[in-house]
Amino acid sequence: MKIFIHFIVLFVLCFACNSLIAQTKTPNDSLVWNGGKYVPYSSIPVDTVLFDFNRDLSTQLQPIDTIISYALRYSPSLKFEDASIEKAMYNLKYARYLWMNGITGFVNYTYGDQTNLNSLDNNGAVLNNSLGVGYRVGINAVIPLTEVFGRPNRMKQLRSEYTMAKWKREERELEVAQRVIMAYFNLTNAQKQMKIRDQDAESARLTVEISNVEMKRGKIHPSELSRIKNLHAIAESNLELSRRDFMMFYYQLEVLVGVKLNTLRKK
Repeated sequence: MKIFIHFIVLFVLCFACNSLIAQTKTPNDSLVWNGGKYVPYSSIPVDTVLFDFNRDLSTQLQPIDTIISYALRYSPSLKFEDASIEKAMYNLKYARYLWMNGITGFVNYTYGDQTNLNSLDNNGAVLNNSLGVGYRVGINAVIPLTEVFGRPNRMKQLRSEYTMAKWKREERELEVAQRVIMAYFNLTNAQKQMKIRDQDAESARLTVEISNVEMKRGKIHPSELSRIKNLHAIAESNLELSRRDFMMFYYQLEVLVGVKLNTLRKK
């Protein structure tokens, strides 16, 4: 009976602990690879590279075509070109109605005594007979000759500007794609260089450790140990430079694409 009671109490405690963990756990607590081990996602800084450095980065990212499509979608320079196309289109539409600048309408109203307004010619004949009270509505039309003879060329010019804006947009697309391709392969090459430099640095570290033991045994001269340590320092320096290049190309590609590269990881 006591064993059964202990079993019940243990079951209740386990259930309570699981409920507490389920309440405190957030969707961001899933385990992710931080380059050395799996850790909770909530513990990862925003600017951390969430990729496995021991694997080729090209196998972890989406294909290059997908990355380019993201860059073309979010590139600020392409958004600027889209606005330029829209501006050229509205200029073309506006120019179609410029000939109406010489047409004006008028409406007026007069009141007072009902005066008869007569217009006479040199012979005294009445040319016009109207009353001075009431509404008057009319239209004045003055169309410059430039609108008659220069309008076709003006419209052709605006259509050409509209076409130029569209071609400029396509040219900018090619430039963005070329920059993304260059940054992508610079990044993958920097990772390979970093792995090679890391192996060199590791070999240099082992050589220094072995040389320390051999010098204590009197097998090598201290100057030889100094030379080996200098080679180790050069290897470590080259490794840091390769790490710098990797991070520089990483964030360059991220800026060009317009989204975090972590969101472009293969599922």
